[in-house]
Order: sequence, then structure tokens, then C-alpha cells
Amino acid sequence: MSSIKSLKRKASSSKLVSKKRAPVQQPSPPPSDLDEGFEDLEDESAGDDEEEAGDIYDDPMIDRQVSDGSDEDEEEDDSEINGNEDEDEDVEETPKAGPSRSQNTKHLYKAPTLEEMEKMRSIEESGGTTFSLQLSALLNSTLLPSSPQANLKTLLSTIHSTILTMSSLSPLSPTKAIKRLSKDGVKIPFVGGEQWDPTQNDPKWTLGWDKPEEIVVAGSWGVVGGYKKAKGEAGNIDLVVVMPSAMFSAKDRMDYRYFHKRSHYLAVIYSQVQKLAKQEGLLHGAELSWTNSSGDARRPIINIVAGKAQGIKHKVDIRIRASILPTVFPLSTLSPIKSLLRSDEPTPLYSSSIIHDTLHKSHLLHLHRLSQLLSPERTVDSFLATWRIWCIRRGIRRDRGGSAWFASMVLGWVVDGGDIGGASGSREKIKKIRGVGKGLGHWGALRAAWEFLAQTDFSQTPVFSNSNPDDSLPHSDFINSFDDIFVGPTGRVNVFAGWEKGDIQLLRHHARETLAMLEDESSDKFGETFLKDRKLGVEVFDEYIKVDISSAKLPENTLGNSESPSFTDLAVHSFANILRKGLSDRSKLVNVSPSATLPNTLEIGIIFNSENANRVIDIGPSSEASQAEKAESFRQLWGEKAELRRFKDGSIAESVVWDLSRPEEATLIPGKIVKYLLGKHFNITQEEDIQFISSDVEWQKIIQVPASVRNAISISGSEKQGFRPVLQAYEELYKVLKDIDSELPLSILNVNPSSELLRYSSIFVPHPIDINRIKTAPNCINYIPPIDIIVQFESSPKWPDDLSAIQKVKLALFEKLSRVIQDNLPKSITNIIFDYNNNTKSEIEDHSTLEVLLPNNGVSFNIKIYHEREKTLLERIVYEDEPAHIAATSLPKPSRKLAIPALEKHIKLFNHNIQHHQSITPLHHKFPSYSTSTRLLKKWFTSHMLSNIIIPIEIIELIMSKVYLNPDSLQIPSSSTSGFIRSIILLSEWNWKSDPLFVPIFSVKETSSSSSKDRIQFPQGKKQDGLKYFDNLRNKEKSSQDVNHHQHGWIIFTEEDDTGLRWTKNISKVIAGRVTLLAKATLAAIKNASETGDLDVRSLFITPTEHYDFLIHTSPSIISRYYQNIQANSEEWESKLKYRNLQGSQGEIVRIGFNPIERYVEELIKIYGDSILFFYDNNGGTIISGIWNPSKINSRSLKAFLGYNSKPVESESTLITINQEAILAEISRLGKGMIEKIERRR
Repeated sequence: MSSIKSLKRKASSSKLVSKKRAPVQQPSPPPSDLDEGFEDLEDESAGDDEEEAGDIYDDPMIDRQVSDGSDEDEEEDDSEINGNEDEDEDVEETPKAGPSRSQNTKHLYKAPTLEEMEKMRSIEESGGTTFSLQLSALLNSTLLPSSPQANLKTLLSTIHSTILTMSSLSPLSPTKAIKRLSKDGVKIPFVGGEQWDPTQNDPKWTLGWDKPEEIVVAGSWGVVGGYKKAKGEAGNIDLVVVMPSAMFSAKDRMDYRYFHKRSHYLAVIYSQVQKLAKQEGLLHGAELSWTNSSGDARRPIINIVAGKAQGIKHKVDIRIRASILPTVFPLSTLSPIKSLLRSDEPTPLYSSSIIHDTLHKSHLLHLHRLSQLLSPERTVDSFLATWRIWCIRRGIRRDRGGSAWFASMVLGWVVDGGDIGGASGSREKIKKIRGVGKGLGHWGALRAAWEFLAQTDFSQTPVFSNSNPDDSLPHSDFINSFDDIFVGPTGRVNVFAGWEKGDIQLLRHHARETLAMLEDESSDKFGETFLKDRKLGVEVFDEYIKVDISSAKLPENTLGNSESPSFTDLAVHSFANILRKGLSDRSKLVNVSPSATLPNTLEIGIIFNSENANRVIDIGPSSEASQAEKAESFRQLWGEKAELRRFKDGSIAESVVWDLSRPEEATLIPGKIVKYLLGKHFNITQEEDIQFISSDVEWQKIIQVPASVRNAISISGSEKQGFRPVLQAYEELYKVLKDIDSELPLSILNVNPSSELLRYSSIFVPHPIDINRIKTAPNCINYIPPIDIIVQFESSPKWPDDLSAIQKVKLALFEKLSRVIQDNLPKSITNIIFDYNNNTKSEIEDHSTLEVLLPNNGVSFNIKIYHEREKTLLERIVYEDEPAHIAATSLPKPSRKLAIPALEKHIKLFNHNIQHHQSITPLHHKFPSYSTSTRLLKKWFTSHMLSNIIIPIEIIELIMSKVYLNPDSLQIPSSSTSGFIRSIILLSEWNWKSDPLFVPIFSVKETSSSSSKDRIQFPQGKKQDGLKYFDNLRNKEKSSQDVNHHQHGWIIFTEEDDTGLRWTKNISKVIAGRVTLLAKATLAAIKNASETGDLDVRSLFITPTEHYDFLIHTSPSIISRYYQNIQANSEEWESKLKYRNLQGSQGEIVRIGFNPIERYVEELIKIYGDSILFFYDNNGGTIISGIWNPSKINSRSLKAFLGYNSKPVESESTLITINQEAILAEISRLGKGMIEKIERRR
């Protein structure tokens, strides 16, 4: 942190957030009838999404707060927090007759009072009125009354008096002292391992017990009151027992003697309290256990869990700590530069542990001073409460930044300032930094704390809070002993002592990303800051790994073992150190921490540097003599992987090369590095000991063509080239089309791609097809994906003004193009085809395509011709009034009924598709992992029978774009798995009924990847217009003005889509609710796997079928894309490949983009779409699922043109209902030869 300016920064007023959305009248989007009547299904499938959003303080981790301090939980949990309404609301009065008033209007206004000014300042500080109210509600439901409950006071008094009245114990040798306590079933938690075991070598010192000099209520509870850390559970209460100074001698600071005496002292107290817990009385039923202080195994503490059995309203942990007076050991003897283990190396962590036990009163006074200094009342406890909530939401451990103790240290720096190193690039050069003083409220202080963490490199710029120089250690002692330095207000201890560097980086990372999110003032970020959990490992990190360390071999370093007294702590530091060296600039952050759910397990989280993460080669030191020491260190790190290599520039250097068989495998390199280094340095070689959650190879397999299929129909070796072959084929065709103007009657102006295959987002990499081999391939693997491109010819008088004639001219141009392409691209095959989905058989609608197959490239194209005049003619029919008189020579004008779908199709094909393609393509270059993340998400949608027939691929690409362009409080994903999981979280949390999505896809500029850290904000004016349109749309639906109120499930705005319905107009609320439920189920499975370390990736892509009314089972043998099915049986094609000499059923004909089942589903939707909602996986799915429209099932009167097969109701002859049996029989007849069976569920 370079200056105090950043600390003085206050939250800016978010006026736009506080404004109420004002509905504005907009034309209703075009109606769609396909989902009419499915309203009841919406209620069933959406589930809890149907409920209105609860108050912001309805949070699973907190209770509601009752101001009267009632002891009844039920009253507290059920109470409501009502906002204070302003009774002095300005009301516009009706003007009255009378004499004119004076033009001097000064007497009409009154200066605001100090109270009013303070209120306005508080609102501005807290980010606007809405944010302020939400924050107040959260604090009201989190903070407990300042005065503690009477029963809790009594319980604390009981513990206090119990300890003070305990009998003294005579000093005994450690061995005898252990036996004395073992009679009561108490084991003394000695620390230090075998090397410092007090029972060895018959030590001369003894272990006794005398009553403490005093017992102090420490921590934040005694100063600012209690708080709730979970529902029905209050925050911890710390009781510090000050051990008698007479117990210790000057030498006790050496060789763990102090810690042994400390452990024995607490064990005696444990024994006595345990007896009381088993007897009748106030402590009866209390649960006792051992834990440690701030993750320091040297300092065990007693944890007493008390609750309703002890007459306490909220369950609470009472922690008994042991401490000593600061005068027991001279401060100079505890300097971090000294060794207290009789070795030459200093022991800064050991010394810090002892010093911590002397600071209980100093820290208590520090917190008390802050609470008195800052105003208004309860500013400090509000700051601590919001800090805790923010940390809990992000999974920040209490002992690594999530505690009130750490927060008070940060708050002290924000308020008081201090000294900071790093001046002129030197850690030793210190400069003074002023604090912001007492003017901040709790929200302003919280933002200042985040800025302090985000902007301060504690390694390069050590931080020293203001302290008394006569009663603190010299700055140089800390600088020479620690890497990351943040010295608290006592000047005696480094707050980060014992922390692994990754813990500090993670805390700073979350602070930085939270501030980046809050920069967007156009939307309410309260929920993302304080209410939503962002602690799932696979969500926070790009790579998330679980490692069983039971069999790990750690370095045999006496000093290291002493400074890290537990095996787990030593493993954390050792693993992190090696991985950070090995990953180097591939990673921005490496965090290693103990698992909270699995014993002997570490969790490794890595955030990648997207520019370098997938680098194939690591170049180390050169072979020059001056680099010999570094080269040796490089070889020790990499072992047999290191090798000397000569590079193109002639240099020779140590290097490590990672072999790849296909481009996609580059994403696995960081995981390979972790696996190799853990095996080499820690002997973790068993597959079951290391579990990769994010880079599990199964993530890639589900979006790869099976090897047996690829070998059967693709050009050999094409899998090593990724998307390159199709891009090269497109370039070849593009050049031909741009160079043949002389051979065509009209010049070609533009050639534009509009295919997912050319924007790196198709589910499967399009491997070039071997045309000769695919002719004899089985039907179930006989699929050639076409690539859509648009050709625009020049405007010319040669184009007719008649729409029907334009389509005929296009056919003529296709015929000419066909011959020219065949002349310029030998062996190319061309066909003119007519669109299958031209349902209207309209002559004015674009319905023809030129199909081009390039056998040499193994790639096929579908070419369409764009003529800009066509849109003008269609708009004239749709929007202009009919002329009063039509000249006899005029051509008959097509009907508006035909023109509307023709115009919609034209705009989609030639405007929206191209525009979308051009906006999505840069994302692959800007965010390297975007492509694979999108492919995974598309596979998820299709696998759950939500194929592009139901949800267009453009929507999926926009959803993934939202994840990358504006990731809220997390960083932009740098791995495909992280991006995919974030998109699932977005879908599961998106309250689409009350919130649209805003995706600033057109604001992205194709720049260098270094700019990917910058978030893209949606233009403010367009966002407000979109919110108004959305509110108006939802209000119309609620008032039943919209006949299609069950439509418009998803609304997704882009800068070019001012209705949010360009791609989503046919996404009904039934479908949207179904996606939400599937996303929540998928996320639950991922969370469970993240905790257990056992993830079955394929299970996330297998959809349940029990909710459908019927299932149509089709034959795999006729599904040309069957091999793309997530559950495909390879025997289906492998058995037939044995007889390739037998010609396939299609003979010499090569069908491009043909899948008969997909055509069958489209036909079913066209015929029965208003009666049945169909679901299908167009990636080789064998099941077509259906749900009956509830409105058709209900009985109704007979009338003409019902639109579906009906039958009389047995109980009432005048009523009819849908004839399900007859319709299913019709479906069976339509699919004869393709359907194996139809299974009715209900």
C-alpha cells in the first residue's frame, strides 16, 4: 500500500441502485402458442422458485433478532424486522387562493440538523439507501444485545469460581503428573513430538498446579457484546486464565518447557470441569474437547459447548485459554531472531507463540479503545460482524483471517496507521502512514480494510501498526525473520506468524475481487457480498485437489519439525513451498490447507495465470557457469524430468517438457506438475491418495469423440490439430469465393461465418472426415457436421424487387457458384438443398442452401446468400398499411401472415447469427478456457434433453459469457472446469422471475489476454432501459394481460438486444424451472464430491427420467450421432466395423448434417407441440421424453378445430379430453422403423 489515500476512500453513493424501477410501456413480444396451457407444469417444475424472494436477512446461518431480549427462540426466529417509515413524507398540496408570497424563499428551507447530516453521511458511506437498509437488517439479525443473558452470566461465574477454588497440586515429574491425571481419564495435550517429549530423558523440572493470578473475559465478547455465527448458535466466549508467574523460571522458555507446563495447567482445569459436567448442576451435560488457538498446535485450549441444557438461549463455545504476564520472560529474550531450541537457527514461530500468550490484556485494551473512539455506537461490533460474515461466505478459516481478533488488527491499522516498509524498493526503509481516524462508519471501515489488504504486498512492504517503541521489538527483528509482515499494535508479534503464504494471498485475493465487484454501482451487490456462499473449492479455484497425507514422507528437518509442531502443519508448508516453485508463473495463487471434513487430508487450491497455465515447456537456468547453483536447484526440483535443451536462438538451458497427444491436454499440464512433484518429493504415488476434482480426465472425455469412432471415420492424426483443420478449410473456401468475381454475374462483397464450429464452441472438436471411409461406416457413427457461412453479393439492378423472384435468383446464383467452386476446388462435391423446416412452404421465405463438401479437407459447408433488399421488402409488407388502390400492372403482394415468419427468419439468419458469431469469437482469444467451458455447458444441456431444439446454443454461449465478463465476487475463471461449475451455480441461483441477465458481449474488445482481469460493465443507460422493459413485461404477466404469460422464462439482454428476447422468446417458464432444478441437483452433487473427494463426472451429465409422462425409446442403429451419447455402447459400431468391406446402407451417398431422429423430433413438435412438451438429446440421445399439457388433459366442451385427437369423458358424455392412447399410437406409426417401444409412466 503506497499511500493513505486509498484508506480514506469511502463507498460512493449508489443512487441508481436505490431508485425504484419505473415500468414503461413497450410493445409485447410476438406471442408463441407452443407452450400455452403448461402453466400448471411451471408450478411443479419450478418448485421453490415459485415463492417470492424472502427478506435479505432470511439467511440459513443467522437467526432473526428480537429487540426486547426475549428468551424464546420461537419468538426470535419468527419475528419480522420492519423498516422505519418516514412519517414526515413530503406530500404535494393543492394550491390555494390568496395573496402572493414573497419571492424570498429562504424562510421555506431549514438547515439540516447534525443528526440528519450524520444520517445522510451514513447512507452515502454504505453505498446507497437500499444497500444501507439491507446492511442494517443483516446486522439487526446478527448482533446480540449488548447485555448478556442472565443464565450465561451465571454459567461464566460458575466456571470462574470453579477454577479459583480448585486445590493446588504438588509438583511432580512429567511422568508422574501424567499418571495423576490419567486416573480421571484426562490426557495431557503435550506438543513438540517425540523430540521434545517431556517423559524422555528424565527432566529435572516438574509439573504442579496453583490457582491462577486472575481470570479475564477476553476477546470481542467482553467489549462489544455477542453475535450469532449460525442459527441458534452464538459466537465464542474466551476466558483467559493467567497462570501464576512463580510456576516458571527463565529457562522455561527453552525446548518446549513453557508449552508443556501450559498444557499440564489446562489439563488440570479440564479434569475438574469434566467432573462438573458429569454431576448435577449448571454445567451438567456440557461437552468438553481440546482445540488450539489460531491454528497453533503449541497452544491447546479447552472448548466447552453449552446450550439449552445449561439454560442458555443460544448454543455457545466457551474457550478457556492459558496465558502469562508479560513480565515472566523478558521481551528481548523472545525476539524472533533468537533461537529457543538450542540450535543455531532462529525460531520466530516458537517465540511468537509464547508472546501471544502475554498479550491478552493488550489486545483487550486495543479493542476497547477502538470501540470508544469510533462512533456511532456499536460501530466496532458492526464492523466485526460484517467481517465475520464476509469471511464465512468465502470459506476463510477463523485462524487465517476470519476471526474478530484479526479483524481488530486490520481495523487498528485503518484507524491509526503506522509504519510501512518498502520505500525506494527496500524492505528496511520505513515511512510513516497516517490512519483515517475516527470518522469512518462500519461500512466505510470495512471497505478501507479490504483496500488495505488488496493493495498491500506484505512481503515487499512490511506493515507495522502504531505502537510504543519502548515496549515493542525492533522492526529489523521482524524484517530479518519473516517474509510477510503485519505487526499488531503491541509491536511484539507478527500477525502472519505461522501463516502459509497462500493463506495471505487468498485473503488478499477475496478482498481484491470484492472491491472489483463493488465498482459496478449500477446493480445491488449486497447479496453477492454477504449472503451468497462463495466457498466451494471448485468454484473459487481453477484447480482443486485433495491429497491423503497418511503415507507422505516429509523432509527430516529438526528445525522445521519444531517450527511446525504438527505433522499436518509441516505438510501444509512443505507442499505449498514445492508446488509454488514448480508451478512458478503458471499460477497466481497456491493455497494448501487441512481438510475440514476428512482426516489426514490436505486441500490444494490453485488459481491460474491464464497466459502461462497451459505452457508446454518450462525453461530454467542456462548452462553457463554463473548459473550453476540455480541449475542444480532446478534439477533437484524436477529430478529426471529436467534436461538440457538447445533452443532456436542458440541458447542452452535446463528445461522441462510436457508431452501432449492432442491440444486439449494442455489444460492438464498444471495437474500433471502437481502429481509429479508430490510423488517425487513426498512419495505420494498411489492414485487413490491424490484426487483431482477440477482436472479429472473425465471432464475432457465427455466432450471428445471416442477413439474407435475417430479412427474409423476421421483423417488420421487430425485429433492433434484441434479446430485448425476446419479453420484452414474455411480459409481455403473463403479465398476461392473472394477471387471468383469475374466468373459470377454479381460480385461477392462479404463472406461471414455463423457456425459454432468456427468460433471454437461446438461440443465436439470437428475432426476432418475421411470421405472414403465414412461411406462404409455404420449408421450410428455416420454424421458429418456442416459449417454455416453467409455470402453477400453486391447490390445491383439485376436483383428483382419481388420476394419470390429473389429466391429464384438465389437458386440461379447457387447453381453458378456450384460450378465455379467445383472448377476451383477439385474433387469438391456440391448440392443445392431445400430447408426441411420451411413449414409454411412460402415462396417469399429463404429456403435454399448450397451444400459444399471438400473431400481433401474432410469438411463440409452450408452456404446461404444474403441480399439486404430482401429485409426492406419484407418490412414493407409487415409494417406498412395496405394501399387503398393497387395498379393493374402491380404484382400481387404477399400476405402479412407469410411475411412475418419470413422476416423473423431473415433477421435471425443474416443479422443476429452473424452479429452473435462476431461477438463470441473474440472470447476464445481473450479467455483461453472459455471455449472448453462452453462446450461442457452445452453438453450438460443436451445430456439433460435440453438440446438446441429447446434451448438455442446462442443462449448457452451468452450464459457462459456472463460468467467470464462479470464474475461477481470471484475472479475470471482460468480453467474450463471452473467456468463450467460457475455457470451451473449461476443457473441454480438465478431468480429469473424477478431478475434478467445482462451480458455485455458487444463491449468486449479483442485485446491482449493481460486485459482479461478487467471486468466488462453493461452500459448504464441500456441497463436501466432493460430493467424498465423487464418490469413492464412481468407486470403484464401478473395482471394476466399477456395471453402468453407462461412464456418469457429467461430474459437475457445484450447491448444490441433491447427486449432480452432475441434468443429466449421460446424459453417458457416450464423449461426455465426445469433448468433451475437440474442445476441445483448438479451443484449438490459437485458440493458433495468436493467434500468427499469422490467425483463421478459422468453422473453429472446423466439426466433422470422419472418426471416425464412417457418415454419414446429409439433404435441406436439409425441414430447417426449415437456415438456422441454420454452412455453410448461402443459395441453398437465396433461390431459392425469388423465387416467394413460390406457397403453401408446409404451406399455412395454422403449425407451432410443428417440425423433422422432429430428430424423426427422436429416433426413431432410441429404436429403435437401444443399438446406435448418434448425433450430430446440431439447428441445421440436414444430417448425422446414427453409431458402432456395439463390444460389438454382437463375435461372441456367439444368444439371445432381443437387441434388434437380427443375422446369423450366416460363420466360425462358432453365433455371431451385428449386421447393419449391414440396420439401415442400416431407417434408410433410416424416413427415406424425407428422406435423400439413407447413407455408410459402415467
